[in-house]
Amino acid sequence: MTDTFTKPATEPFDTRRAAATGVQAAMEAPFDPASMADLPLTRLLHHWFEEVWGRGNLSAVSDIMRRNTLISGSVSALAEPESDYSEVVAALRNLLGPIKVTLTHVMETDEWVSVRLVAATSNPRDGEPFEITGQVMARVQDGRITEMHSNMDYFRMFEMLGQLPPEALAICLTGERLG
Repeated sequence: MTDTFTKPATEPFDTRRAAATGVQAAMEAPFDPASMADLPLTRLLHHWFEEVWGRGNLSAVSDIMRRNTLISGSVSALAEPESDYSEVVAALRNLLGPIKVTLTHVMETDEWVSVRLVAATSNPRDGEPFEITGQVMARVQDGRITEMHSNMDYFRMFEMLGQLPPEALAICLTGERLG
């Protein structure tokens, strides 16, 4: 465990002290894409979203992820990187209109990158635009993603697609059943 995690919560993380001890941390919020020159892992994740999710370039999955990448998340964890992950991407892309991902917040260390994102898309049945938010943490080693943990607002996505009733999460929180 590093020194950063053993300090009391009342002591803020000091980036100068961290840099002096060899811990490199960079944070941008809100994120400015022009700043990616100093954030190589962020560039890789940005490329991931543009190629795989935005353009539907499924061959980029094997270029960017290792074969044994550890994946967790509501939908992402349904797949293994090279064998099934492309199928998950294709299934989600078939449900949605064009996807444009914007990174709003970014944190990066030597091996880890964490982003908050907004995915703008639409319902292909009626063209109604909508956005969902999400967060992704990824470990990058030798230029490839080796671990990825993601959370997206799938409740909102399925509500906007008409597959869940409006306010489905609020209904579930009351203890009522959907349907």
